[in-house]
Amino acid sequence: MRGVLKRAVATLALLLLAACGPVPHPFEHETANPLVEDRRALSTLSVQPVGGLSGLDEAIIKAFEDEDVPAASHPPAAGGLWLRGTWLAGKGVSWVLQDPKGAVVGEVLIPVPEGAFNDLARLQTAKASAKALAHILRGEDPKASEEDIDQRPRIALPPLKAPKDFDAEGLRRAAIAALLREGYVVSDAKGLPVVLCDIHITPPPAGMTNGQDLLELSWVVQSPDGKELGKVTQGNPVDHLLLTGYIGPLGRAIADSAAPGIAEVLRKQSATAQKTSP
Repeated sequence: MRGVLKRAVATLALLLLAACGPVPHPFEHETANPLVEDRRALSTLSVQPVGGLSGLDEAIIKAFEDEDVPAASHPPAAGGLWLRGTWLAGKGVSWVLQDPKGAVVGEVLIPVPEGAFNDLARLQTAKASAKALAHILRGEDPKASEEDIDQRPRIALPPLKAPKDFDAEGLRRAAIAALLREGYVVSDAKGLPVVLCDIHITPPPAGMTNGQDLLELSWVVQSPDGKELGKVTQGNPVDHLLLTGYIGPLGRAIADSAAPGIAEVLRKQSATAQKTSP
């Protein structure tokens, strides 16, 4: 199944940009996302128990879901990464990402709330840890992504329209993160440009053995008054098992592929508006 996932991630790509005219190849100069290009990051991260901090391993596995990072307590697949934590009294928990040979590929120190390590402290530590480690896995600079966030343009991204078993909220979270990397902050404020997403899944013809579902997505960018500014369309055959439950790396691949095109539509419209304004 991992091979199917890798093929789906590698081939799901932008097919069409329309409505606002041709957009000049927005992906040609994009830096590859390590979570998409590195096969280790497409397999499940193996989280080990942390001595002295009971239940933290289970809590961070759950917290990783919000970061769209697959994690579990069992050993990783061949070539996968291990995550080991060490409690340093008075300092926090030191997390180390290691490859199969034991080489360190990333590390971070996360403070642990003072006092008893209760449910609240465990949750806070897990969420902070998962967020920091996800930045490392994606090759992101967390300071760079936050220091000018108040100055970035806002857009709206309502819930995605999708079949009931599809992880639409997981894809929406991935899209929010991808759009943030493109310089746009998703907001609930009124009067903003809106990005709408419609998702269709077409099963293979009856009787076809080993057939894959056709996954099609249409991202429509609208002005605040509802005028269509542009559209990004994606489509690819995908194994049915990847389209039910946690969407994980496939969702990141979809979002990372669509976000630059969406941003290009928004930038073109902004430039046009500035030229026509008095």
